[in-house]
Amino acid sequence: MEEIEKYRNEIDIIDLKIIKLVEKRTDIAMKIGKIKKINHLKLFQPQREKEIIEALQAKSKILDPSSIEAIWKEIIKCCRIVQG
Repeated sequence: MEEIEKYRNEIDIIDLKIIKLVEKRTDIAMKIGKIKKINHLKLFQPQREKEIIEALQAKSKILDPSSIEAIWKEIIKCCRIVQG
């Protein structure tokens, strides 16, 4: 049981890092959204989102491509919401 707790603590630390990175990504997405609005560009760019997901799928050594797609679609959706 002690070993499980050690791993759980490691997961907690990783989760905290992940949420901070997602928040940083969201902050950058807000800045991009402001630029898009000023320049009258479309907020939703499905081709860009597809490129991001495909690039990450190609780099992953463990995760199934469909898992990567599901995770990043949610992250991207959150970023799109704050763009406005």
